[in-house]
Amino acid sequence: MTQSVPEPPGEGVPAIVPPVELQSGYYLPSDSNPAIAHPALSVPTNSNSTIQTLQVLIIEDSEDDVLLITRELQRGGYLLTYRRVDSRQEMNAALEEQSWDLVIADYNLPHFDAINALRLLQEKALDIPFIIVSGSIGEDTAVAAMKAGAHDYLMKNNLARLVPAVERELREAQERRKRREAEQTLRDSEEWFRSLIENALDIITVLDEAGIIRYVSPSVERVLGYKPEDLVGQVAFDYAHPNDARRILSAFKKAIQSPNQRVSGEFQFRHRDGSWRVLEAVGRQFAESARVYRLVINARDITERKQAEETRKALQKEKELNDLKSRFISMVSHEFRTPLSVIVLSTRLLERFHTVAPEEKQLLYLDRIQAAAKRMTQLLDDVLFLGKTELGKQEFNPSPLELVQFCQDLVEEMQLTISSGHKIHFVCQETSISAWMDEVLLRHIFTNLLSNAIKYSPVNQLIHFELIRQQNWATFRVQDQGIGIPEADRQQLFQSFHRGSNVGKIPGTGLGLAIVYQSVRLHHGTISVESQVEAGTTFTVCLPLYNGPIEEAKKPGEGKGREGKDREE
Repeated sequence: MTQSVPEPPGEGVPAIVPPVELQSGYYLPSDSNPAIAHPALSVPTNSNSTIQTLQVLIIEDSEDDVLLITRELQRGGYLLTYRRVDSRQEMNAALEEQSWDLVIADYNLPHFDAINALRLLQEKALDIPFIIVSGSIGEDTAVAAMKAGAHDYLMKNNLARLVPAVERELREAQERRKRREAEQTLRDSEEWFRSLIENALDIITVLDEAGIIRYVSPSVERVLGYKPEDLVGQVAFDYAHPNDARRILSAFKKAIQSPNQRVSGEFQFRHRDGSWRVLEAVGRQFAESARVYRLVINARDITERKQAEETRKALQKEKELNDLKSRFISMVSHEFRTPLSVIVLSTRLLERFHTVAPEEKQLLYLDRIQAAAKRMTQLLDDVLFLGKTELGKQEFNPSPLELVQFCQDLVEEMQLTISSGHKIHFVCQETSISAWMDEVLLRHIFTNLLSNAIKYSPVNQLIHFELIRQQNWATFRVQDQGIGIPEADRQQLFQSFHRGSNVGKIPGTGLGLAIVYQSVRLHHGTISVESQVEAGTTFTVCLPLYNGPIEEAKKPGEGKGREGKDREE
């Protein structure tokens, strides 16, 4: 049976009036209109405070006791919707029909009691504050009820405790509800992430501080052939390729000790069938607790991609070799044709006119033959030199050398053969610099650089050649005011048979700078270039004075200023 107890108008404690039969019971503030009362509304009182709505299920067989309880709750500022039940069937129906904020139960009823009411609530898995209000209950019985799940108990002759108890239990129920919602949200999130991980194409792995696999996602079976349980408990490094194991271990130690650092890399991992798969991985540390650290690794199989890259590189290499072969054939056919033509023509002239031609003419023809033969020999020597260096068979024979004297002699020799009016100006602030270098290779370096400076500069121009000692290094600079090297051509500056795009009809083989670079490399030195089109070019060569096991020179293009493309003869 449901009842409504309206509050009489006026100040003070509301009076109890006879019950009226209604679907639900309400307590209203003194100035409210019963016609508009609603359990879901908070109705302001005369003092501008807010009355809280409260839906209460009361398990009680005494109407008078119900009125006492509801009056106490109304006095505490609650706008009530309540229902009284006194049997299991009625309580079950009430729980099915709507939700309740609070259950208040008498301990003993003729056909029902608080313990059975509590059990029914628990059977339905409802977390509703359950308070026992009894006229007579022993301490042991109350303790047993609390252990069974009741939230509080109090005596009917001490209802002053009711409102504080209700406030406390409603507050705690709300906290439990929020906690359940947060836990459910967390479970949903965990389930979502677990579903994401378990269906991901990448392999998700968790390692402990010893490198033991604590978790691996199911995708590992598709990628590597192992079931997750085959790998959990195993040391991850045992499956890495021996060539990668030390590097992986170093990266792991770095990551597990650095909470904010992400590490990445590629390594080979053994497949269940014994083959090796290339994995690309990213790892980061996370703290499972204050003292327990884990490393989470996201890895994907890039074996096919690496194989495709290797195939592409092989095809590119083959293309480069074919291009090199074509350039070589083109260069040989062009460069050999001219001296061969000179030799053939000169020998025919000697053969036809040797009886009538003056001796001076015959000597001129012989000089032409010798010059052509020398040019062909030099070309073959250059090709053989590069072939030996690429095969690692070019000899490096350093010996004591006085660099200032070497440079002066070289400039004097070259100046005698220059017919274009160019002047080579050699500068060195020191009179003597002792070194331990290969003189033959030095001649290759600076003969080619100085010849290029002359060849690609206008006639009668000055070529600057400078030598500086810097601690244990000798720095050489060759500077011209010639046609320069275009930016787009510099990437292939030191490749064999490659010439600049702006050389026009200036003759050349494209071998000179390739020989320069290989000679510098054999000296464990470096070479760099600075150039501006139509303004000139400066080559800087740095060589250790005393050659030993010094780190090899960086290739041009690996650092600032080390770039370019051959415009050489």
